[in-house]
Amino acid sequence: MNQQAEMLKQKILANRAREEDAPGLKSVKMIRHGSDVMVSVKTPLGHLYRTETTFIGSDGLDRIYLAPPKISKIECEEFFQQGYWITIKAISEHGEGAQITLKTRIKHLVTDPVRLVVVDIPVSATLTQLRQEPRYEVNLTGIIQLGSRKLTVELKDISSSGCCFLTELHGPQFSPGMPLSIRVVHPSSGEPYRLSGVTKNIVKSGNANQCGVLFDVNGGENAKSLLSKLIFDGSKLSFKKLTTQ
Repeated sequence: MNQQAEMLKQKILANRAREEDAPGLKSVKMIRHGSDVMVSVKTPLGHLYRTETTFIGSDGLDRIYLAPPKISKIECEEFFQQGYWITIKAISEHGEGAQITLKTRIKHLVTDPVRLVVVDIPVSATLTQLRQEPRYEVNLTGIIQLGSRKLTVELKDISSSGCCFLTELHGPQFSPGMPLSIRVVHPSSGEPYRLSGVTKNIVKSGNANQCGVLFDVNGGENAKSLLSKLIFDGSKLSFKKLTTQ
């Protein structure tokens, strides 16, 4: 076996090791409403069609609601039919982060009063872990220097190896592999924490973009220092308040 084949084998085994089965309903509840999902539809003749659409939500019992994908009428009529198999892949940012894969069937195609694709919630789903450590939800803001402009962003979660921040959908755009530095300042002591790294992924979520960042060595060390200064405020991690005597 050549080196390339061996590397591919190890990658496949590593991915399988990170996979686990989970109840379908529980997995659906991990998907953020309004987030982008990838769907693959397979016709009875075996033709496969992939596209993106928006996860609207579920009824909490047995149905998932998707927005109709922005495709031509011909493609919609050919691939989106009641009873066709559909695979939905979504990203959950909870804990270690996971790709959620749901394989199910198209139940209904609603056209009035609003257009919806309705699918069954499957009995089980496949979760593929994306990170080696959990991220903690935080209540923090940071500053990114973009040329002469300072952009204020909301940090959604953080770990010692990366973070996720939110930006306006129509604000400055980021791309994968883009180096950046997020400056977080303690509101009481004024101590700065420079979280440097590169963007890894950008996902639309509702009316905002979620940008995932992988820290470099310095960014990771500063993230550890930052985490040591945070406390749980009842819902998320935030800065400890300094007391004066």
